[in-house]
Amino acid sequence: MPRLRVIVFLAFLTTFPLVLTGFLSTAHGADRTLVFAAASMKDAVESIVRSYREKTGKAVTVSFAGSGTLARQIEAGAPADIFISANPAWMGYLAERGLVDPQSVSTVAGNALVVVAAGMQKKILNDTELADRLGSERFAMGDPAHVPAGIYARQALDHLGLWHKVMQQAAFAENVRVALAMAARGDVSHAIVYGSDARMGKNLEIVYKFSDDTHEPIIYPIALSRTAGPQAKAFYDFFKTAAVAGELVGYGFTRPSSND
Repeated sequence: MPRLRVIVFLAFLTTFPLVLTGFLSTAHGADRTLVFAAASMKDAVESIVRSYREKTGKAVTVSFAGSGTLARQIEAGAPADIFISANPAWMGYLAERGLVDPQSVSTVAGNALVVVAAGMQKKILNDTELADRLGSERFAMGDPAHVPAGIYARQALDHLGLWHKVMQQAAFAENVRVALAMAARGDVSHAIVYGSDARMGKNLEIVYKFSDDTHEPIIYPIALSRTAGPQAKAFYDFFKTAAVAGELVGYGFTRPSSND
């Protein structure tokens, strides 16, 4: 019996991705647009989805996670119509594999990188104080192996000459919102997150802002999948128009440049 249970369990693990893809396809439906969006855009995207539904009556389903996780799900066959990434690298990853329409890739927002702390800490740290804090206390950040916020954080810490001094104190999170939640709960003393996320965190204060020249520009590209239909194109156009109009600014993002 134990041997049979092992065989059944292994069979489940083998078929689970297919079951999940089938579930997403069913939930997708002919009249429903499926958007895969970076976790850091959750509040902003949900607001635009509500506005779109109110104006058109059309349904849009959104799945939020780290950009790398979403990109790999799309590569594995997840039926996303639209992908919004927190960095150009993961969008490029899908474009190289022919999974998004390269002509549709466009920047919809920018962001900043900051350090937040729990409680009433409102003192802005200088570089030396930041090094002392992160070198002696646990802090959270996105996993630099695949989470854009973590990639930017490592770049910034490398630029300041701090990465190898503080990396042992880092708790890597699956996405930036998880890192934010860890700081909010007090699991860690600090978290490196986006400026937009800091606005959403309760009882959290920004104590340090990384200069833009310490990391690659933080930009959010959007694209249609190769199989996206007219309904998805309609929401894609609506989202881009909202971004240019500044509807993401209230959530801590910057407007896309006029060239996009």
